[in-house]
Amino acid sequence: MKNKRKLVSSLSFWRKEEQKKIGEFFKVLDERIANQERKIAKVKTLKSAYLTEMFPQESETVPKRRFKGFEEEWGKTKIGDIFNVTRGNVLSTTMVSVTKDEKTPYPVYSSQTQNNGLLGYYSDYLFDTAITWTTDGANAGTVNYRPGKFYSTNVNGVLLSNEGYACTAVAEALNLVAWKHVSKVGNPKLMNNVMSDIELLLPNDLKELEKLSSFFKNLDDQITTEEKKREKLKKMKEAYLEEMFV
Repeated sequence: MKNKRKLVSSLSFWRKEEQKKIGEFFKVLDERIANQERKIAKVKTLKSAYLTEMFPQESETVPKRRFKGFEEEWGKTKIGDIFNVTRGNVLSTTMVSVTKDEKTPYPVYSSQTQNNGLLGYYSDYLFDTAITWTTDGANAGTVNYRPGKFYSTNVNGVLLSNEGYACTAVAEALNLVAWKHVSKVGNPKLMNNVMSDIELLLPNDLKELEKLSSFFKNLDDQITTEEKKREKLKKMKEAYLEEMFV
């Protein structure tokens, strides 16, 4: 009986030690995930600050912060004057692949917020380098730059330009004001005719737009990189939870 009590006591000790080790292990993973969250928040805050400084604010015609060599005032222009304003097409989700391969190489964008609006991949494309915005639903007015060939569903409006206006900088500028033009009566909407009449203050020199686009793309790439690291850590944690707990 005495030896049995010693065995039970020993097993209890090792169970507690194992639980302690497991707890410490997952604490380290949680801290790494939290650290990634802080990094993402920091870059997003930095981007927000730069958007405020590098685009003119209301009643201003020049931004507070500019690249060297650019001094002219920015000018107002209507979206419909610099873009061909169109819309995506209906596409059944059963036709969309979750993976990109030789048969389905083109990204499909929809109105969802998850994964930057990426619904999946398709065998054909509708547009080549454009700006999209969500026309209907809770995310109406959300604007994104879409480089390369892609397919867009019918809940996205599409802005096309052959003169260089379809770029990251214009998408960012439009994203700052598009939400103000969303109709909130019933289902939120931002239709093509309303988008066409939105006025933006933009630089007259396309080279300044190019520099702005490159600058904000670098920030977006940083955010994407940190988000991928976070998702990798989360998947790692999920895998360990499945392996270490019955």
